[in-house]
Amino acid sequence: MIQILGLSAISLLAIKYFSPVQPIREKFVGWLIKVMIKRNWWWLESVIKVFSCSYCFSFWMTLIITLNLFKASIVAILTLLILNVLEALNKYLYENDDDE
Repeated sequence: MIQILGLSAISLLAIKYFSPVQPIREKFVGWLIKVMIKRNWWWLESVIKVFSCSYCFSFWMTLIITLNLFKASIVAILTLLILNVLEALNKYLYENDDDE
């Protein structure tokens, strides 16, 4: 269970919340988009989605690390749930912060 939570946390940090990684990730995704458009390689769209979507990234990262499809699916679902809870809390806190 700890490994599943750890993999989910790593993917959320890598794609969404860890600030030092974000400029590198954004430049890499931008470069992939330029290559995709310039060379008309539309198959790169799937690769771009992996580096833009936290639960897609968590699924593929876990699948590559563990080679376990079931565990990768569980980590992706857990990442999706955690991401939705964090966004709902963030929205709730900022809406209530404006009232004061």
